[in-house]
Amino acid sequence: MEDKKIDKQLKAFEGLQDKNWQRLIFNLRKHLDTWTHYNIKPYWGQMKISYMPVICNICVDGSTTSELARLAMISKQNMSRTVKELEDAGMIVSRENPQDKRSDILELTKNGKLFLLEANKDVFRMSTIYKKLVGEKDLEIAVQVLNKIIDYHESLETENEGN
Repeated sequence: MEDKKIDKQLKAFEGLQDKNWQRLIFNLRKHLDTWTHYNIKPYWGQMKISYMPVICNICVDGSTTSELARLAMISKQNMSRTVKELEDAGMIVSRENPQDKRSDILELTKNGKLFLLEANKDVFRMSTIYKKLVGEKDLEIAVQVLNKIIDYHESLETENEGN
């Protein structure tokens, strides 16, 4: 392909940046990470933002490491390291799974529960700001659309696991 033809096609895509899902989601993720750093991090001290997908997916009654790895979308190796670090930070404890002796159940400690409660309150305060920004109906539609897109990608992953 000629360079000029490639440049012309790339310029056409440049004009579509406000519709580029990859760019939109990446930018939103970066903005949310920054918001988290300033709004949630002050009361969790030395912990990393990368712990959020793990700790936020631990159910009140506990969760298995394999469930958490799937929900947080991280590898089992990274999950093992994160679990160790969260245990060392006093945010979670591990106990034997009575239904499956090969796996553990991870539970939030009192400090972990308090942290998660405050973090969730902050996240839902941000939702209130979003409602004021775009309106309750549009925010609900955005949430529904994003969940459908996530479900679609999760179904692709399930299909690929079967192959």
